[in-house]
Amino acid sequence: MEGRLKVRLLIRKLMFPLVAAVCVFGLAATALAQETAPLFHVTHYSFDVTLYPSTHMLAAKVGIGLVPEANLSSLAFRLDSALHVKSATGPQGETLQVEQQGLDLTLSLLNPLPAGQPATVTVEYSGELASSDGSPVEGLKLAYVGPEGSYLLYPSDWFPVAGDGLDRFSATMQVSVPQGETVIASGDTSGPVSNGSGVTYTFQYNRDSFPGTIIAGQYIASPAAASGVNITVYLKQSEASYASSYGSLAEKVLAFYASKFGVLPTQQLSLVEIDNDTVGGYSAPGVLALAARGFTDPPDVDLLAHEIAHQWWRCLVSPATPNDAFLDEGMATYSAALFIQDAEGETAFENQMRQVEIGALTHESAAPIADAARLHPFSPEYESVVFDKGAMVLHMLRWVMGSAAFYQTLQDMARQYTWKSITTNQFQKLAEVSGKESLTYFFAQWVDSTGVPQFKHDWAIYRTQHGYQVVGKLQQDLDIFRMPVDIRVYVQGSRPVNERLEMIGTTADFTVNTPRRPMQVVIDPGSYILSYTPKTKIEVEMARGDQLAQAQEYFAAISQYQSVLKDNPNDSLAHYRVGDILFKLHNYNASLESFQDALNGNLQPRWVEVWSYLKIGEIFDVIGQRDRALNEYQRALHTNDNTQGALDLANRYLKNPYSQQTNQLGA
Repeated sequence: MEGRLKVRLLIRKLMFPLVAAVCVFGLAATALAQETAPLFHVTHYSFDVTLYPSTHMLAAKVGIGLVPEANLSSLAFRLDSALHVKSATGPQGETLQVEQQGLDLTLSLLNPLPAGQPATVTVEYSGELASSDGSPVEGLKLAYVGPEGSYLLYPSDWFPVAGDGLDRFSATMQVSVPQGETVIASGDTSGPVSNGSGVTYTFQYNRDSFPGTIIAGQYIASPAAASGVNITVYLKQSEASYASSYGSLAEKVLAFYASKFGVLPTQQLSLVEIDNDTVGGYSAPGVLALAARGFTDPPDVDLLAHEIAHQWWRCLVSPATPNDAFLDEGMATYSAALFIQDAEGETAFENQMRQVEIGALTHESAAPIADAARLHPFSPEYESVVFDKGAMVLHMLRWVMGSAAFYQTLQDMARQYTWKSITTNQFQKLAEVSGKESLTYFFAQWVDSTGVPQFKHDWAIYRTQHGYQVVGKLQQDLDIFRMPVDIRVYVQGSRPVNERLEMIGTTADFTVNTPRRPMQVVIDPGSYILSYTPKTKIEVEMARGDQLAQAQEYFAAISQYQSVLKDNPNDSLAHYRVGDILFKLHNYNASLESFQDALNGNLQPRWVEVWSYLKIGEIFDVIGQRDRALNEYQRALHTNDNTQGALDLANRYLKNPYSQQTNQLGA
């Protein structure tokens, strides 16, 4: 992902049995905004960087081109606290006073910089980047230098960054690395050129974007031609076999987005593998980094499509403020769903949007989309509001406007704001021009406010001269609600009859004529409106439990799952989740009971059955009852369900017992 709104964690809520893997791919965003505006804008960086992988050291000299908005006697930046400034000089070469406190870097000038006059300051610094120490996000490694490969992601603050990180800039990058290493970054490249002790690569990026990411290491480069774009896949030896499938998929994604959004923002795309101990994915202009775990067979379509979307929605057009962030991450999330709709069909698209809807409802009340800056960019709340609700808002907007007008809006956005930032108000105006109607009601309800409807309806049937008539009342409890609502009447021995109702306020009457006797009335059958139903409420509660489990807040997670079971005692998934946590806590008797309850429940989703048998077998192996464990593994095989490699694991356990050492807390 690229543009520099602050980087954030997207926790993928997997619906599979293995404790869900945290896969960060939504990195976007704005590093923690400073309390006061920086009063200047960065326009250009000149990087001279040397990487020393054997000692995990980085040494850099960075020229920062900026334009003050007022007369300034000091400049405030953020810098990874593991990096220490050696010196700083002003526009005339004068020495600047340096103060570092944690992530905050302040440069004091003897001669104030005059407002409106471009100036350049230079900062020289170095430090060890071997762990997450010093990262702007506690516990998350966003910059690393090492023999396995190095990555300096823009959100890591590996160089001085001002304000909320949303200033668009050009860059010149000179990067020196040991012999045998390849450097990948944004822009036109030259090199490698021998410098005596290693090699130097030079990159020139002349657009105003976010080219602050550098990746280096020993790679196998595999070119893959695409229409209008040169794609190169850079992989380590162990993942080299994925080059063809990922290059081919990237070509399809780029072609689809170009057809929907307009001209490609880059003529070359580097798809690069980085280590697993960082985020799942990140995009810079013309560069897309995926952690090794992101290379799978078949390819992870959602992950790759999401990251490629950022070539448009952040690199080409970026949010003007942190409160406009849904035009970055929400747009990328929905773009990936649109590609899935085109490539895999309506069922896959509906399943994708179902998961997005559940994510949106999980923390919808935390803040309005227009108040995203209130939320920490790495929190589940931010993901729910910006990524998921942001995508749902775009989905609803497409439905309200119609697909043609919606895509016209995106094309106008990409064309009119090329290499610029955009506000939500500006986006709304583009949509109003394309849709030929005022959308103030829509943005006021879904972007500026919180709250989602829960529909209730009553209806009666009347005979008419030509058939039947359904007369009913639709209710929900949001006073400012205004949306078109689809009503579908299922008819005995005939096709359903669909009507659209323009609902304003909390109640609306509807009348639907049918040729034959009505059997059922369904509100919003296409799930176009973000709303609560009894089913979604259960799924939302489960998602909250999953998030607590991911954060290793195990007892809180158990309590959350038990609240689901209180009203739904046959929910197999909730029983399974409780059993899985108790297993991690080594409470094997209680864990066994929970897995047995899962097998006696509704067995939804279907994989609960095979994985419950596997987990029961693991329990028996742990307590030394090998015969009983073998019996459970055989039962797992009889399910014929290989979800997440369950049958492969069962066969392995039949040969070798499960080892308790593989089940440590936090694994």
